[in-house]
Amino acid sequence: MDPLGKKELIDFYNLHLKHFGDSPHALRWTPEGQLKRYDILLNIAGDIEKKRILDFGCGKGDFYGYLKSKGLNVIYHGIDINERLIQLAKYKYPEAKFISIDIEEDEHNQKYDIIFICGVFNLRVAGIEETMKNVLKILFKLCEKAMHINLLTYYNPQRSVELFYVKPEEIINYIIKELSLKFSLTHDKEDIFLSIFKT
Repeated sequence: MDPLGKKELIDFYNLHLKHFGDSPHALRWTPEGQLKRYDILLNIAGDIEKKRILDFGCGKGDFYGYLKSKGLNVIYHGIDINERLIQLAKYKYPEAKFISIDIEEDEHNQKYDIIFICGVFNLRVAGIEETMKNVLKILFKLCEKAMHINLLTYYNPQRSVELFYVKPEEIINYIIKELSLKFSLTHDKEDIFLSIFKT
């Protein structure tokens, strides 16, 4: 990741965590928006019972808490670049596995059945588009069944200057050329939901 972008990202969420505490707002979500995206991701993922799950960009473990609330039994692993968020996740959910690493710099070879990536690339920081593509390529090598991804769509009529929006046609082109010919995409007013499958 671009060093400046990495610092921007960590500083942004540290400041929001200090200001908002343990709430979705610390991650620049509304509670309703976070729950909506979790519901959609879980729905498109299908049966994840007893699957090896990676929650990439897990923040403070909210998606794990959501899975617990649904009574799902999964082999969960959360990764985030932000050490403070990981410390909070470990405090909240000591039974789960959370680690703070930079997936582009630190070696990580563990395999997963399913990888979830929710809102990880939403903040516009230096080098974010290149980082997104590189991270997707790295994670797809660790994935044995599917990756399910939430992105912000460029075609939202109310875009914010501080957020990063993706053109669906461009990310589809990248997926076809670099990752897999087997994928599905759902698009609404605000979001893109991508599922990329191992062929």
